[in-house]
Amino acid sequence: MAVIVEITQLSPTMEEGVFVEWHKKEGDVVSPGDVLASVETDKAVMDLESFDEGVLLTTFANPGDKLPVGSPVAILGNTSEDISELIEKCKARLTGGKAPAPSNEPEKASDEPQEKKPETSNPTVPENVNSDSYEKRIKASPLAKKIAAQKNLDISNIKGTGPAGRIVKRDVENASSRGVAKSRGVTRSGDNEISLSMMRKTIAQRLTQSKSQVPHFYLHREIDIEEVTRLRQALNADLKQFKEEEPEDKLSLPKKLSLNDFIIRANALALKQHPGVNSQWNQETLIEKGNIDIGIAVAIEEGLITPIIRNADQKSLFEISAEARALAEKARKRKLTPDDYTNGTFTISNLGMFDIDFFEAIINAPEAALMAVGKGQVKPVFDSESQDFKPREKMMVTLS
Repeated sequence: MAVIVEITQLSPTMEEGVFVEWHKKEGDVVSPGDVLASVETDKAVMDLESFDEGVLLTTFANPGDKLPVGSPVAILGNTSEDISELIEKCKARLTGGKAPAPSNEPEKASDEPQEKKPETSNPTVPENVNSDSYEKRIKASPLAKKIAAQKNLDISNIKGTGPAGRIVKRDVENASSRGVAKSRGVTRSGDNEISLSMMRKTIAQRLTQSKSQVPHFYLHREIDIEEVTRLRQALNADLKQFKEEEPEDKLSLPKKLSLNDFIIRANALALKQHPGVNSQWNQETLIEKGNIDIGIAVAIEEGLITPIIRNADQKSLFEISAEARALAEKARKRKLTPDDYTNGTFTISNLGMFDIDFFEAIINAPEAALMAVGKGQVKPVFDSESQDFKPREKMMVTLS
């Protein structure tokens, strides 16, 4: 029996996703657990897996489509089944509950006109109509819609030259050279309007909520890291020598330790001593978390994400270092799973490598606190024993 494949909730906070690509094509045999497609959520590009078996009979989603959770994207079944009724149901769901108007055009129309017809311009979007759903009703080939989405073009402003005014590939490419960009605000000549990924939109929403709804105050402290720097240099020298003497495959040690590894370890031990900071506000109660799960802010092209080192207080400096690097690499490849970045208890954001002296970061709600770390810098410090100034490496940290 044929079944409808839907966009599932691939992360705890996912409400909609952007379709990236199909990994199966129509006619392929699918088994439970097979990866059908990739979908960009608010945190990462995730695999959409099949729960059923059958032949992939037809698909509805194209790269660039923004689809709410629960949207139909394909039909699985056997090749002898009549799925025309299911197809109509899926199309109706994708167009807001209304069945598509009958058309004499073939289901997969060519991008080239079949006969010469007078050009008609597309109407502008009415003010009371959602532009995203409106674009789905505009006469345009799937390829034209895909290119328009990739180039951030407002397809409603493009004149179609295909059959019955249908917008085809060449229309979008011609419009691209003229710069017909989407806009929901006021833009002027020379402005560059950049479309946002799901991740950046979610970051903007969550940080706005946190800053406006969670009371923030900031504690600044300059820390002497002279001894930590010396210890790090000594350990890294030992690591280098040890790596040269022992086969790589027998070791789980990192190549070198970063200053951030020491900061994570120090915070983990401090949170164990001060469980009130390792807590969450629950409107009626304060929940002191049993685990110390520290999120580390990682900048990637699409925005910022905080993969989590679980039970950081129970891990050695070397384990923390290896895990932090593995998570950062996973984040940059957009391969994090929800368990990698949800339910942290404390977050660290370090901008020292960007030559930032200090900064104040927004709390990663519902966590109670976040530490922002600036760069280390050598300063003259008065020594009471020698009655003279000596150079010491200092670092400014801010607890939000």
